[in-house]
Amino acid sequence: MGHMSEPTSEIAGSLVPMGKQQAMILLEAGYLWMDMGKYEKAKEVLSGAAALMPKSEVPQLAMGTLEFVQGRHEKALQAYRAAQKLAPRSGLPRAHCGEALLFMGKVNEAMKELKAACEIEPDGDGARLANALIEAKEVGALPPPRKKK
Repeated sequence: MGHMSEPTSEIAGSLVPMGKQQAMILLEAGYLWMDMGKYEKAKEVLSGAAALMPKSEVPQLAMGTLEFVQGRHEKALQAYRAAQKLAPRSGLPRAHCGEALLFMGKVNEAMKELKAACEIEPDGDGARLANALIEAKEVGALPPPRKKK
């Protein structure tokens, strides 16, 4: 019975291939919880994924999305910026930064990020998202109207 407890401590202590796989499972779970509106649970598992993949922008983007869907655009932007630092050559973090900025009403700043996303990875997911957001801005769908307090 004594040898049963060893594998778990081994996994916790090292972030070898197992870590990446675990992190991907946690990410999936995080998005599922998010879809179900269970934001605390989502945050828990996404934080776990971020801890397992400290050098990856993917969990940071997920954390940003989690804040974003709750309308916390400032916090979303912080997470997207963290993702951007981890993956400066990736368009997706920039596109998401642009998205958050648009929703915050910072249109000029947002457009800079969105154009950068298109330039860095013209064929990537970031460019696709950025183009959709630019289009939404041009037809007047974004930024959303400010609620009068």
